[in-house]
Amino acid sequence: MDNSDEISALTDERLTELLRRGEESAFNALADRYKPMTENAVKRFAPSFSEMDGESVWGEDDLRQCAALALYRAAMTYDPRIRGKDVRFGLYAKICVNNALISELRRAKSAVRRKRRRLEQEKAERKRNESSRRDPLEQAVSSESAETLAASIRSVLAPTERDVFDCYLKGMSVEQIAGTLGRDRKSVSNALYRMKVKIKGLLQNNL
Repeated sequence: MDNSDEISALTDERLTELLRRGEESAFNALADRYKPMTENAVKRFAPSFSEMDGESVWGEDDLRQCAALALYRAAMTYDPRIRGKDVRFGLYAKICVNNALISELRRAKSAVRRKRRRLEQEKAERKRNESSRRDPLEQAVSSESAETLAASIRSVLAPTERDVFDCYLKGMSVEQIAGTLGRDRKSVSNALYRMKVKIKGLLQNNL
């Protein structure tokens, strides 16, 4: 029987002792021996990792690496004299592998939640910025409470401004308003500016 066969025939306890002494081939024997256990753990956890709210997280190869590291740590820390004869290495290794995958799953879920919150915050910030940049006249016209605000808006406008406002609500351009009201373009533009200032203040108090 060659050396690899001899190592493979050793007990779990003996293999962990050899590994702690620097015999890396001992871990290869343990990895082969417990491959069914680690593969089963990977298959059980893979669905939870593969998709989280549309987010690709970890693949099976990533989980195999995690399971292998957990098995290695289990072999390095296992001591039957401390664990007690009732705790076999196989049970100890299974617990370590499962705990490692559970910890990674929690970290992955936490990362997805943080990313989702960040995206929601960025979306809300963009919406606030877009809202603050909107023309106050457009904001009033597009608001669901436009009809309710109509009376209040008219109350803060001068008679000439109300005429311009009525034309604006009909979708007229500055040139069209000027032609309809018989005024020059500059006076219409000035009236629109004054209206925007007044309506902006009104919206800030009511929206």
